[in-house]
Amino acid sequence: MARRTMQQTRTATHRPALRRRRFRNDDLVAVDMFSGFGGLTKGIEDAGFTTIMAANHKRYKVEVHEANHPGAEHWIADLVNPESSDYHSARDLPPADLLAAGVSCVNHSLANTLRAYEQGLTLFELEDPDYEERVTRSERDRATANCVLQYAATHHPRLILVECTTQLTSWGPALPGRKSVGDGSTYRWWLRQFDLLGYHPVKVLYLNSQFFGVPQSRDRGYWVFVDKSLPMPDLEHRPVSRCGRCDKDVEAVWTWKTGIPASGTVMYGKQYEYRCPSCRRPVVPPMTPSLAALDLSDLGTRIGDKPVKTFKDGFVGPLARSSMARAERCRQRFAEFPAILMPAKGVHGSERLLLQPMATQTSQQETAILSTGPVVQPLWTPDATGARPPVALAVDNFQGAARGAGEPLPTQVGSETLAVLSSGVLPYRKHTLPTLHAEAMPTFTSEQIPAVLTAAGWYKQNGPTGTETAPHPVTDPLGTLTSRDTTALLMAQWQASLAELPLEDCFYRMMAAHEIGRGCGFDVDFRDYSGTFSVWGSARDQVDGFGNAVSPQVGTWIGSRLRAVLHGTEVAA
Repeated sequence: MARRTMQQTRTATHRPALRRRRFRNDDLVAVDMFSGFGGLTKGIEDAGFTTIMAANHKRYKVEVHEANHPGAEHWIADLVNPESSDYHSARDLPPADLLAAGVSCVNHSLANTLRAYEQGLTLFELEDPDYEERVTRSERDRATANCVLQYAATHHPRLILVECTTQLTSWGPALPGRKSVGDGSTYRWWLRQFDLLGYHPVKVLYLNSQFFGVPQSRDRGYWVFVDKSLPMPDLEHRPVSRCGRCDKDVEAVWTWKTGIPASGTVMYGKQYEYRCPSCRRPVVPPMTPSLAALDLSDLGTRIGDKPVKTFKDGFVGPLARSSMARAERCRQRFAEFPAILMPAKGVHGSERLLLQPMATQTSQQETAILSTGPVVQPLWTPDATGARPPVALAVDNFQGAARGAGEPLPTQVGSETLAVLSSGVLPYRKHTLPTLHAEAMPTFTSEQIPAVLTAAGWYKQNGPTGTETAPHPVTDPLGTLTSRDTTALLMAQWQASLAELPLEDCFYRMMAAHEIGRGCGFDVDFRDYSGTFSVWGSARDQVDGFGNAVSPQVGTWIGSRLRAVLHGTEVAA
């Protein structure tokens, strides 16, 4: 009862801009509803819009948004429920050229409406006191999309950008006999209202953040409404990709595989893919791996060294029964790899390699790192002993001397090729371990024969899968390099794979908030790097803010195309 009283006494709070804005006549201004941590705000500002107002019902998220966007005014208010004590109408927000709205994703997702759909009821027809608050919130959160209509009817912004889960398309009463599936009737009604308000038919974009420089596989839907007096922008996503069959880089074409299912769930690789415009074969656009967001200087604690606990279900061990089961499942699935990402607490989620993008992160799903030990040691980084790998570049036409990895390359002419040299020591008999070149050789007997192991190699990739050309030992010259080839250097530090270790000898830790932030596309502090995004608070609050935010890079891509429409119109006038 005390909790409800506190909620009823809240009032909508207006917070003036912390920094005075200076406007020019040609400024294009934006309002961001349900702004959260400001991923969409950051995106559209990088695209050239000036955000003058942002609104959200959570004080913590508004304060974080305010610290990062001091030139905008803010409202801490409920924009949905007129009976709420902290209600502030979307109609009373200022007019703008662009309305951006990240309408609520949490309860558009199917998991939170499962019970209602299973019974074939609407969300308000359930007779379940324990579930009543949850389903009421679910339908209420869906109403955040109607705030966009309210604003559009009052101010008629020339551009509207809405972001949500793809399941928004199933918004409507449940289909008889279908679990977790609405009929989409409310969604179709919602779209018709924009036509009546004078907007072009909606352009719906299904995009995954991993193709925009974000180390996270995050599928989202983006709804773009443009006033009929303006031309429609070019919103076709055509990432430059390598077509192995055509043997060239192409502008990939976004293509349906199955169409939109009744659930509304649209995911890359399942419902859509990218294809070569010439041969129509599937291609894979470049993506950013999760490795870009991981701080591997901290591998956590060896599972066997963690204190043993007795959990509520009676299980005794260093981790909960479910966590141990997930870790073992991951260890078996990726037995040959030294480190993986695994779902740690969420019910759903799949394990991923470090070279795959992270899964979508929310406060309800946390990710952990399971590793055998060090994963990456760059050639220029000292190892644990302080020594540097003896890497040299040898020039094969005898006109240049060998060089260390930290020295600049010599001038290259058509007759020259370069090779990379590195070595380690490997015993050919059992009962001894391989050693790095920086370590002392182990004692060996007459039954043991030491040998030299090449600890580095290189490969040249000129196709989409990386298998079109074979890897080369470091004794091979690099060969001819062209603008379309990608050449990489691989250095191997000996270590056991997951298959060779018991689970207790693996290291385990939860991903830190700054890793989640970086994985979601935010410019946060990271090791020795000082980011531009200011954030504070508990790890759970930060993960919730990052995980529910729009990837800024996707917002920039869309926003730049929207701005081009307005800018072109104004210049022509």
